[in-house]
Amino acid sequence: MLREAANATIVRRLTLLGRRYELRIGQRPAGRAWRARAFARLMEAQRHEPVAALTTGAGRTYWLFEDAWYWSPTHPDQALEPRDVLALVRERRRRRQRALERAHAGLAAETAGDGTARREPIPRAVRQAVFERDGGRCVECGATFDLQYDHVIPLALGGASTAENLQVLCAECNRRKGAALA
Repeated sequence: MLREAANATIVRRLTLLGRRYELRIGQRPAGRAWRARAFARLMEAQRHEPVAALTTGAGRTYWLFEDAWYWSPTHPDQALEPRDVLALVRERRRRRQRALERAHAGLAAETAGDGTARREPIPRAVRQAVFERDGGRCVECGATFDLQYDHVIPLALGGASTAENLQVLCAECNRRKGAALA
């Protein structure tokens, strides 16, 4: 619907008629050039709202907003208004911000402030002992699919990763139990 035109650039040229600011898509001129004053007005306007700078014969409208170029199809069913472009650009930024926040949260969950791992993995020998003791089945419902190791006393409440404090639960039973004591 709305795509970023990363290959759109403005080239300043000096012609016999004075300075011209030309839109290029990749290496090709897009067929639109502005005089210095018109370009200054365009740059001022795009700081406040999306501006439809060019409609091509190839069925695209190029929008300039906050110093970034975007394009949208000009087909009547998909044509956009400036407020539509504004909403889509803002939504794109919110999605990027949320993705960045999730990435930072994931990184913080992996490491403590000093860069060391927050949680030690359960040793292999302990996992094997618990799996054999519980018969390779969920201790609650007997399922053999999507098994997980659960701390009877959660680590957050002082539990340890020992065979005595671990049990095998299926994902559903583990979610149901949550961080409560068994």
